Amino acid sequence: MAPQDKPDATGRSLVFRLLEPFCAQKNLRLIAGDPHGHAGLIESPEGKRWYFKGARFDINPFGSAEIANDKAYTAKFLDMNGVAVPATLLVFGSDIKDGKPLNKDVLDFSAKQDYALFVKPNCGKEGRDVVRVDSYDALHTALREIASRHAQILVQKEMKGRDIRIVVLDGDVLCAIERRPPQVTGDGRRPVSELVVADDRSSPADSRFADQLSLQGLTPESVPAAGQIVSLLPVSNLSSGGSAQIITDKIAPDLLDIACKSTRILGLRYAGVDLIVPEETDPGSAPVVLEVNAAPGLSNLYRQGHQEAGLVKEIYTRLFDAMFSN
Repeated sequence: MAPQDKPDATGRSLVFRLLEPFCAQKNLRLIAGDPHGHAGLIESPEGKRWYFKGARFDINPFGSAEIANDKAYTAKFLDMNGVAVPATLLVFGSDIKDGKPLNKDVLDFSAKQDYALFVKPNCGKEGRDVVRVDSYDALHTALREIASRHAQILVQKEMKGRDIRIVVLDGDVLCAIERRPPQVTGDGRRPVSELVVADDRSSPADSRFADQLSLQGLTPESVPAAGQIVSLLPVSNLSSGGSAQIITDKIAPDLLDIACKSTRILGLRYAGVDLIVPEETDPGSAPVVLEVNAAPGLSNLYRQGHQEAGLVKEIYTRLFDAMFSN
């Protein structure tokens, strides 16, 4: 079962629970493919069918969705069409397994870009196995570790700034959110390990936890000062314990244009476009597109609060209308 669409106390996935009243109103037949409604089909009175699985629907062309799922291809096609992306190198796991030294391409890339770099699965999702490295030894270790689980790996230049996701449907922006990595606030009394357990959003068992603390000069046993913000992971994904703020009405028009252009380039009707936007104190830098998600999960945003739940319902209603009207 896809983590982004976990069932709630009712046992049914968010997508299925939202599809039920919509289909009843539109005289569409909804059939669950499993007890949780994680997958299923919708059928019109005329016999036309649409399938879904998790947050993946029939709305996007298959080829376009496959390209979006591949971060290296996404970066290539966006860059070819004038959309800024991070400097990126694709590494094959077979080239670095079994004690092989890092090849010249990796060494040249790391030397040219300088650190810090991010190492991530090329087709990964939800921030899993994404590692920030700031030295050759850390890069070497991360590549070897990720290669044990993934056939293709990306090495990317770290881009600093605000993490923004913009959800687009048929050229219209449905929402923009600013995502922040999982973090805790010190109280001057408890160590980081206790703050994390009390927060219940991130796990100290995550292998990246200690590394992220080390970057801040901390260990799990450190006691942060009252009010001190401690970042727990190098990613902002809500599925990894991050948080989000709705900023649709505050975001600059040029960022909305970049998101819409990115979806057009990849041939997608519906997508979540992830950007890194420089802080206002860094006017010399430009926003870059990190990736484009053809099946943006919204369940974690839905669970964040009443306002967020209302927004997610609006997005899915727009999406269902767009799908079943064709």
